[in-house]
Amino acid sequence: MTSIFHDEFMRTALVASLIVGAVCAYLGVYVVLRRIVFVGAALAQVSSAGVGLALLTGREPSLTALALTLGGVAAFSIRPAGRKAAQESFIGIGYAVASALAVLFVAKSAQGEGHLLDVLSGNILTVTPAQVWWMAAVAAAAIALHTLFHKQFLYSAFDGETARASGTRVGWWDLFFFLILGVIVSLAIRLAGTLLVFAFLVIPAVTALLLSQRLGRIYAIAIGSAAIATVAGLYASLRMDLPTGPAIVAVLFILLLLAIPISRR
Repeated sequence: MTSIFHDEFMRTALVASLIVGAVCAYLGVYVVLRRIVFVGAALAQVSSAGVGLALLTGREPSLTALALTLGGVAAFSIRPAGRKAAQESFIGIGYAVASALAVLFVAKSAQGEGHLLDVLSGNILTVTPAQVWWMAAVAAAAIALHTLFHKQFLYSAFDGETARASGTRVGWWDLFFFLILGVIVSLAIRLAGTLLVFAFLVIPAVTALLLSQRLGRIYAIAIGSAAIATVAGLYASLRMDLPTGPAIVAVLFILLLLAIPISRR
């Protein structure tokens, strides 16, 4: 298996996939535990709409996608007062509108269709070393911040009423977490595509939660399963001439299926 990583572009793709998989799997544990999986999908679509807008207007795709994603972060972090409309409703609206805008922007762009396909399915084999360094730096900062304020994130998310009573500004902590998640999703999509990023956010976390109830082990299993799927998926994509992103997602799903009978035992 190691022979396929002799080429520089394969080593770069491997490192990029491992970084994206690790940081998304780490943050994905919190996303799944908090039951805001749809936020990841919505932010991914908002980022895709940003890429489509950039292609239409001739702007830098990464910056435009990041700007729109941060706007989505601010909107999704708001908890509406009352019970007439739940937060999930606004997230669903954001997902639908962002998906429609992405298609509309690409439809009016002469060269956008091929670029949007790369955003959706991803082409990790074309990643440059400079992009890997940027992703590594941002991922390290995101994990460090989340680790530093881990208790505050959990407290405000799972015991909001008590947190408010004790003076904790729950809304600000929600915004802070969504900001970290939005930056990671926006940058990761430019490397790996919407499909792979969303899969990394959800499947490793669910696999880990099936196999353990201790938070430290859950993080370790999630990151480990993402790493295994990355290596096996890249190997399968090269040997069997398959698209890289979907191949990694397929391995993630196989690992999830293997975890189900183990969890029952």
